[in-house]
Amino acid sequence: MRKNTSRKPDNANAAGGGEDPREVAPGTLEERVAELEKQVAELEAAATVRSDQIATLTTERDTWQLKATSVYDQYLRAKADMDGYRKRSERDFEDRLDRSKADYLRSVLDVLDNFERFLEAAEKSGQEGRERGFDAFFKGVSMVHRQLMDTLAREGVEPIEDSVGKQMDPAFHEAVVAQDGGEHGVVLAELQKGYVYKGLVLRATKVKVAR
Repeated sequence: MRKNTSRKPDNANAAGGGEDPREVAPGTLEERVAELEKQVAELEAAATVRSDQIATLTTERDTWQLKATSVYDQYLRAKADMDGYRKRSERDFEDRLDRSKADYLRSVLDVLDNFERFLEAAEKSGQEGRERGFDAFFKGVSMVHRQLMDTLAREGVEPIEDSVGKQMDPAFHEAVVAQDGGEHGVVLAELQKGYVYKGLVLRATKVKVAR
């Protein structure tokens, strides 16, 4: 029996004898390429516009950043000036306060001197026998004297260290009497006690020194 070797027609050809879809007319291909080139050109133009916008925004950002840095530097300088002014004002106020207080404390020292003169004289005169009433009065005055010394100490006032038998220190002592005998410049006696206020000499100790 003889086999049939003839090929069956393709479906497309069988359906109506149409063209192969892979085959594109030359005119249609050129139009497609032109359309793609147009799209590429539009994208490149858009990218250029975006690039220009980015450059503009970057420039504006840098400009405002410089302005912000300048303003912040001005703020820091102004703040430093204000801090310095405040500290100077506080120091000036404290200095004026200390000077005013020092003037007041010097007047208090005169009262303290009178207390000590009275106590010294009363103690010397009463060593040979004191009446009971005077003894109580003496103790009361001594107590007031101690309270006054404690109050001055709390304010920063302290007596200058006893200098008898030591070389006179001009920073703390004022020589008001000089006499022969002993080593030159040695303090022989204290005539008026000196005091310091917060480490500064409030009143120098008046002393008698050897020539």
